[in-house]
Amino acid sequence: MKLADLPQDALDDLCQDEQWRLDIDPGLDAKHEFWMAWHHFLKLPEESYFESTEEDLAEFLTFEGYNLLLPVARSHHASIHPIRLIPSADGQTLTLFLQDSYHRNWFTEPSDARYGFLAIADRYQKFGCDFYLASYYHFAYLIGRDYEAAVAILTQKLGQLS
Repeated sequence: MKLADLPQDALDDLCQDEQWRLDIDPGLDAKHEFWMAWHHFLKLPEESYFESTEEDLAEFLTFEGYNLLLPVARSHHASIHPIRLIPSADGQTLTLFLQDSYHRNWFTEPSDARYGFLAIADRYQKFGCDFYLASYYHFAYLIGRDYEAAVAILTQKLGQLS
């Protein structure tokens, strides 16, 4: 599934600020959480203080057969790895623990794998679409089995870089 494949009605709907907001904490040293509207991740601004490209927009990721929109730039996708995915009993919500090592200077040792993200995504079924849209995306410390899985992933990535 691709963002470009969504019908215009769906994109217009997702760009309604009051209906589709998300609670976001970009993590690491940001120290603040805030809400954002999805339109920031779905379309390039007509005017901006800095240059934006298509790589700055979101794009669908597929984890375990679920199509998912996260509030991260396409340029991060190669660095994002699912640690754990938990679907709700009714299939309407996904809870995910993720590792995003895009900012390589924060991920230089396997123990740095403790820095992860928690995402909660709700099912979007309008205009013939069926996917999950994050409403919550927060920095989280990975512990236990999640941390062990993240260490294995990061160790492999670090081995590929050397």
